Parts: sequence; structure tokens; C-alpha cells
Amino acid sequence: MNCYTKESQTLGMEKLINARELGGYKTLDGLFVKRGLILRSAKPVGASEADLLRLQKVYSLATIADFRMSYERAAQPNPFMQGVEDEWCPIIDENLINPNVSSGEKSDDKSEEKEFARLTYIVKIKMVYDMMYVDFLKGAQGKEGYRKFFKLLLALPEGKSLLFHCSQGKDRTGLGAMLILSALGVDEKTILQDFLFTNVFNADLIASERAMLVRHKVPESSMMEYLTVLDMVDERFMQNALNYMKETYGSVMGYIHEALGITEAEVMELKRKFLTQSES
Repeated sequence: MNCYTKESQTLGMEKLINARELGGYKTLDGLFVKRGLILRSAKPVGASEADLLRLQKVYSLATIADFRMSYERAAQPNPFMQGVEDEWCPIIDENLINPNVSSGEKSDDKSEEKEFARLTYIVKIKMVYDMMYVDFLKGAQGKEGYRKFFKLLLALPEGKSLLFHCSQGKDRTGLGAMLILSALGVDEKTILQDFLFTNVFNADLIASERAMLVRHKVPESSMMEYLTVLDMVDERFMQNALNYMKETYGSVMGYIHEALGITEAEVMELKRKFLTQSES
């Protein structure tokens, strides 16, 4: 039985949130995802200088795949790192986003009251909902963004790493992890565990956010709805996405081939690049 833990998957960062790797996961045919090559995190804006140096020196970072929207990137651009390509792979069609949500990102007022008011508005309009991942997968922008993500992995120089992220590194990033792990042949149980690791890596942050919500008298019945807007993930969201791909395309691989246009030859190349016979 394979045992994956926070310690086995962490990137060992000081301040970069939800920072971990896909390396070490075992595939259905007995191979392992190579260590230190496919990395995931929240936006690297809050990373320390030591974190950025670690990405470059320890992980030989070559490419960042940013799944955020344009206003997210403009408000909090990725830090410049010499020799690292910053590639934009947006997943959400911004034409479908309420402008009142995006404008909040640009506000200088970051008081708890202001942030809670904005959070409550997002919950009220149900911007985050249980079929959200399905809509990401269905949308033309989502397909284009994830297709580019696969192409960046295919183009990644040997021995170099790629870091993919969105804002909190949990929803758009979680879907990206599910797709590439599926292509590499990792089983669904492990993929769901990787998805839920967000709640392990963000445990302290989630506890702090829960305390804030209690201060604002959010009832327990609504707590999960608020926390999934913030830094928690809900397994139902990913299960809905998996069910959609199975029902519509026969399997996750069917979606990867038909919706993203990734060929069988490209999948074999991904396996050649990112799988190994040894666990370490």
C-alpha cells in the first residue's frame, strides 16, 4: 500500500502556500512519477526570497503555468525569476465573471470587514459551486488553458521543472493535477488524495479563516460554502468533474484525447518524460 503524506509531497517552502509536488505517486502499471519535476502551489506572490531561490536551485524551475484570470495576474503578478518562463494559461472565461467580483481584487481596503463583505457577496452569487469544475472542463477557455498546460509539459526541457498555479492553488490547479496524473496513469484514489491534500497543507490557514467566520457569526450550516471560496476543497467538486468526463467522454483519458486534443503519442511522451521505475 502506498503511503503519501504532507512530508512526502511538500516542496519545503517558507511562505509559498499549498506548495507540493506530484512526484512519487505510483501508476497503475507500477511506475512512479519522477520527483521534483511537476510542482503545484498557490500564486507565488507571497513566496519568500528563499522560496524563489529554492525553486530555481533545488528544483531547476524552467516554466510557470499560471491558470489565473488577467485581473488576478495584473493585481498580483508572478515574481520575476531569471531564466524562468511565465506562461499564461487562463481557465475561466472572464466574460462570464461578474465585474463586481474582479474589481474587489484591485481595492486597497483589505480590512477584515471589507474582505468579509466581498466574501459574502461571492457566496451569495454562488461564484463557487459544486458543478464549477465541470463548467471549467466544458468551457472553451478551460479546454484551451489545460491544452496549453499539457503542451508546456511536453516542451519542458529534460531535468527541468514546471510550477502550475492559480490563485489559491486548489480549484483550477486541482483540476490540472487531476488531468496530468490521469494521463500518467495514476489511480483515481490517489488523485483524490492529492486533491484533498489542500486541506492538509492549508490546515492552519483554514482554522484561522474558520475563526474569522465565527467572529462574523456565519452559521455552521454555511461554513463549508464560505471555506471553499477561501482555502478549502470539497471532494464533491472533483467527483462531479470525474463523473462528467466518464459520462460524456467515457473516461478522463477520453476527455484528454477528445476535448483537449492530446494524442496517444503525446501521452506516451509524457510518460517517457515524467515516469520512472524507482520511487525516489
